Amino acid sequence: MKKFIITVFVLFTISNIWAQKKTCVAFYNQENLFDTIDNPRKNDEEFLPNGKYKWDTERYLAKLNQMAKVIASMNNGAGADFLGMCEVESIEALTDLTKNKQLQKMAYKTVFFEGEDERGIDNAFIYKSSIVKEAKGRTVVINSDGIDGDHTRNILIAEITLKNNEKIYFIVNHWPSRREGEKESEFKRIFVAGEVRKVCDEIYAKNAKANIVVMGDLNDEPSNMSVVGTLGACGAASKTKDKTLFNTMKELSMEDQGSHKFKGQWSMLDQIIISANLLNAKSKVKFITGSAQVYKQDFMLETDEKYKGNPLRTFVGNKYLGGFSDHLPVMIFLEINYTPPTMVLILCIYHT
Repeated sequence: MKKFIITVFVLFTISNIWAQKKTCVAFYNQENLFDTIDNPRKNDEEFLPNGKYKWDTERYLAKLNQMAKVIASMNNGAGADFLGMCEVESIEALTDLTKNKQLQKMAYKTVFFEGEDERGIDNAFIYKSSIVKEAKGRTVVINSDGIDGDHTRNILIAEITLKNNEKIYFIVNHWPSRREGEKESEFKRIFVAGEVRKVCDEIYAKNAKANIVVMGDLNDEPSNMSVVGTLGACGAASKTKDKTLFNTMKELSMEDQGSHKFKGQWSMLDQIIISANLLNAKSKVKFITGSAQVYKQDFMLETDEKYKGNPLRTFVGNKYLGGFSDHLPVMIFLEINYTPPTMVLILCIYHT
């Protein structure tokens, strides 16, 4: 009579090959990404076929192609994994952008809400669906009483659950401009910064170790009161503890780098600010030290000798250049651990 001996070996291994993914997080001011359709509820008259900028289908499609070209070139040609944006008129314009042939392979999903901004522009957020388990969005309306009766851009919050079940809260901003003068308008940015701080504190109340990314065109420098004092974003990782925030762009701004140029001077108006947990070496989602950058490629810049190196814009005054934006994107990289331990089952059967 034959006897069978069954031996089962269960081996647990941890894969180092796919355990960590370098993930690109960016913010990019789209500089007037308007569609061509008249919206009676929006101040879009200048960006219509018969408007000041003669914003017809040809120019609109050219704008989409240019913005998509920049986004597609990010992350060594793989495109940003998470991208916050401002100055987007409508969900139609945002959808047209993500469907551009240069971005189709990224399979971007969108988070967008209509706001009450006087210029008719809003914040937006897109993400690669392949790395996201669930996405929720909400918006915070800025009380006009706090900013002298103005109507400004809402704060956009995208709550992203990754495939490893970790959550990241992306808070997308476009703070009031300096059009009235830096000092004269400072109180408006301080007020909006306070509203963003409330959002952060609400998240911290639920999870003291939350992963938070505050991004946007803040229209202030990393050293201004709105950012340092009200929002509580410091420029030294070693001093970032508990509920304080770390400004990944502060060091770059101290090196005279910037995302926007005005009268020959660079300023770091666009920033990415992160919570303390993203600096924790043991976190499943963590900031890659030294990865913060102002993203620019030669094709995005002016070649004219007088303005060489400046962002190549869509318009300068009424003159159509067919470029990109008056802002450069800012970018950081996160390291995300997606891979759980792998169980290998080996079944051996012997007979005697």
